Amino acid sequence: MRSLSLCLLFLSTLLFADPLPNAQFVSSEGKPLQFYDLKGQVVFVSFIFTRCPLPKMCPLTMTLNKQLWRKAKNSKPETKIKFLIVTLDPDFDTAPVLKTYAKKFNLDEKDFLLVTGNPQVLSDFASLFNVLGFPSQGSISHNLKSALIGKDLSVIKEYKENEWKADQVLLDLKTASAPLKKN
Repeated sequence: MRSLSLCLLFLSTLLFADPLPNAQFVSSEGKPLQFYDLKGQVVFVSFIFTRCPLPKMCPLTMTLNKQLWRKAKNSKPETKIKFLIVTLDPDFDTAPVLKTYAKKFNLDEKDFLLVTGNPQVLSDFASLFNVLGFPSQGSISHNLKSALIGKDLSVIKEYKENEWKADQVLLDLKTASAPLKKN
């Protein structure tokens, strides 16, 4: 079973072998941030909007990210994870709104980057993960996806909806970081 998992992981890395394109964001501190600034770090990307009224959508995404952060911190994995939370509602989710949202979830600013920016840039970045968000009756209709990104900024694994668990992400990171054994 483990060799099948390694084979599937290897195949998925072949599909996503190229680094993701650069994107320019604005951090919750109001400072410019480029996706390529994160090169050399493992990144966990999720998409949210701060006014999301559905507990099993964006609020749960944030809770899962916080659980992953805690487990990663406690398990002391070989590689530290940087969390990139990208808004799907840049018209409302300004840097100060994101800063307040980060405080609501008691996020460590060293490890969590909440970003906004140009709506088209954010939409284009989200579409790299097949995430779509569009205004609908005063809210944002969207799907959910998170992704584990390697130090070279290529996708290690994508996680649909909020069906992932922290232990699985850490296992995927450990598996992706392990050197391939020759038989």
